[in-house]
Amino acid sequence: MKIRRLGGLLAGLTLGVCGLVLNPVKSEATEGLSTSYADISEETSIQQSTDITSSTGDMEEEEKVVIPQNNVINSNGKQVKSTVAGNYYAWSVPGFAVITPEYELQKQANFMVLEYFFVTTWDIDARTAPAAIDTMSIVAQSEEATLGASFQMTVSRLFSTKVYPMVNEEMKVETMIEIPADFKEEGASYAVICVRSGGVYEILPDLDEDPATITFTAHAGTGAYGILRYRD
Repeated sequence: MKIRRLGGLLAGLTLGVCGLVLNPVKSEATEGLSTSYADISEETSIQQSTDITSSTGDMEEEEKVVIPQNNVINSNGKQVKSTVAGNYYAWSVPGFAVITPEYELQKQANFMVLEYFFVTTWDIDARTAPAAIDTMSIVAQSEEATLGASFQMTVSRLFSTKVYPMVNEEMKVETMIEIPADFKEEGASYAVICVRSGGVYEILPDLDEDPATITFTAHAGTGAYGILRYRD
């Protein structure tokens, strides 16, 4: 695992300032943010409600729109569902799942009874997260690799139906993603780059042997992640 910090032009990189954290989970962490952040958090919740008033004005019906979750992996002919609840909205990859059992994560975090985890994922690009994507692109070029799908992942603490931000540098959150079909290449190898606040980045190796998936160790807290493809 390589842990580095980009200097010079990118030394001041901060994820929250560079337009990549529009967390679709509304929690205490979003209450102090600007209107646009809070509005987006509200609009992208798991279920959105729209009141429809009848022409007579006497009846109201509530229509619920369910946003599909991308929290299942197809690996070696089997379906693997994420072990942790959350909002899985990173559709740049065909499948996304935390594979460490939640009770093991709870032990790592020394959680009390009724403390759980909540994972949020969503896609990022050069428009929504310019600094993170710039860092990924520079690192990919220096590694002679090609940058593929990019997404953000936040591992939070869930207690009493509320989601709270957390950072735990020691936690190991093993995560599996499917490689997009148009990014697969015979004979290529893959890794994941993680960019965090302050311009710190790591190259996370692929821990599985399935050519269709990448398994990597993610962090508790928030990070921007991208797929790296190497031609052997």
